[in-house]
Amino acid sequence: MRPEEAMYSGTAEHLQQLWVAVRAAVRNVLDEVSLADVVRGRMPAHVRRLTTPPAAWQPR
Repeated sequence: MRPEEAMYSGTAEHLQQLWVAVRAAVRNVLDEVSLADVVRGRMPAHVRRLTTPPAAWQPR
């Protein structure tokens, strides 16, 4: 089910907003990076910035 179609109630009512935000964040990276970018090792600046903080490399 797509996040915009899902309905939650009670304490979970804001989950829909969370899932839409997660999808938008993933799209912000994947829609802006081509396979050619990956092969060349040339990521857009906003994608490189996401990998700058050491915490980005740490598992949780």
